Amino acid sequence: MQLTLQLALALPLLFFGLLSIALSQQAHFRHRRWAGRCNAIGLRTIMLRRIAGVLALLVSAILMVLVEGIGFGLVLWVMAAAALAVLSTWVLARSS
Repeated sequence: MQLTLQLALALPLLFFGLLSIALSQQAHFRHRRWAGRCNAIGLRTIMLRRIAGVLALLVSAILMVLVEGIGFGLVLWVMAAAALAVLSTWVLARSS
């Protein structure tokens, strides 16, 4: 599989979307390190973080589908989402 600019953008967008959605939950809303970074870019409320997270997830899925085709792109997106969900859980648990 050839790494393209679209894939290089889709994976960080996917991680940002998952992290934004996790930071919009009550348990992580006031997380020192990551919530401070979200506040710095203007995502101060729960609703803004959720909207930004959902939009980032949708854009990353669309990028992967455009690059790899609908079948393999969605499978790749689901596998990457699962791996990055574990990574974001580890990041939030480790720095709290």
